[in-house]
Amino acid sequence: MGNRRILTWIFLLFIAGACKKDKGPEVLVNSDPTDGITLYSPLTGGTTDYGSVLLLDKYGNTIAQQPTSADAYNFEKWTANGKVRYTYLQRDLNTKQTDPSMIPCNAFILDENFVKLKKISLLPYNGRTDALAVDGHEFIYIDDNHYITLSYFEKGVTNIPASLNPVANCKVVTPIIQEVMNDKVVWEWQGADYPEFYANSIESNKFSDATVFHDYMHMNSMFLDPTDNNLICSNRNQNNVIKINRTSGAIMWRLGGNNSNFTLTSNMKFLRQHHATLTDNNQTLLIFDNGQITERKWSRIVEFKLNTNENTVQSFSSFNLPDSTFCQFMGSVQKRGDTYFIGCGSTPKLMEVNYKTGKINLLMSFPKYSYRALKY
Repeated sequence: MGNRRILTWIFLLFIAGACKKDKGPEVLVNSDPTDGITLYSPLTGGTTDYGSVLLLDKYGNTIAQQPTSADAYNFEKWTANGKVRYTYLQRDLNTKQTDPSMIPCNAFILDENFVKLKKISLLPYNGRTDALAVDGHEFIYIDDNHYITLSYFEKGVTNIPASLNPVANCKVVTPIIQEVMNDKVVWEWQGADYPEFYANSIESNKFSDATVFHDYMHMNSMFLDPTDNNLICSNRNQNNVIKINRTSGAIMWRLGGNNSNFTLTSNMKFLRQHHATLTDNNQTLLIFDNGQITERKWSRIVEFKLNTNENTVQSFSSFNLPDSTFCQFMGSVQKRGDTYFIGCGSTPKLMEVNYKTGKINLLMSFPKYSYRALKY
């Protein structure tokens, strides 16, 4: 995007964002950060009728702030077919949050000037007759009329293995992945169709309890692998990352957790992870490894190079966040040259760190946390 277009967009944001601006970040360390614009969406953590999305320059200064009519999650920038697009997921205040794990939202696609082009929900399909909220954890833009949503859906199931002592018609929260092209569902995947995930759950899996919905998977990220167009997905409550065939729905491989196709050493094992993507020309799996409050109370970045034909780990590296920073929930990471750009999720900070030297290029503290922080 050229400088003139950036300035036009920023001007529009300033005009629109004249009211209810949140306090900006405090820059704690500023030591030659890399170029780029940071996208950040501070969360109120509730059901307020206002929120915002922020643009920050390389030094952490707020360039612009755009108000939203509720909390905004997962503010991202995309470039496809020569066009710049922005997306975010806005809390749907008309949909009751019946489980803390669910973030009912509507997705919005915006043009390069931040004009809304489309509002998106989960379309009726496979016996569902109503349009429902999508979830705030993930959204994949392909083009203006082609995208992939993630939703959490509450349902009673009968396919939980008897060895797990489920109650009759046990209530679960299952992830639904829906691919839409030209306003029609072209593919859908539902976690509850794969009963193997019940036994491998490490959290929210007391299936004998009839009083709650069990969020036994908690899928929190999807990434479209450009090498084969299949989906890499992170399941927090399984401690695993999986790859799903985007045609058949089959699980192509599992990394981590209780049913890993790859043998992992104790140091390789990640806990309650988020934001599983590919880096290094799509050759390396990059994961924000949150850690866990009783097992490893610090967060780190891990990288895996996998041989998926032989189910082996070819190489592995890990980088602990500075000062033993622990991000219990949420979080994101991007690899940019010799640096990691890290959104610290429930710890309201972001940082840019040289992973070779440990030097902190940028460290910012915010009054409110953000699901992710991304730099472009």
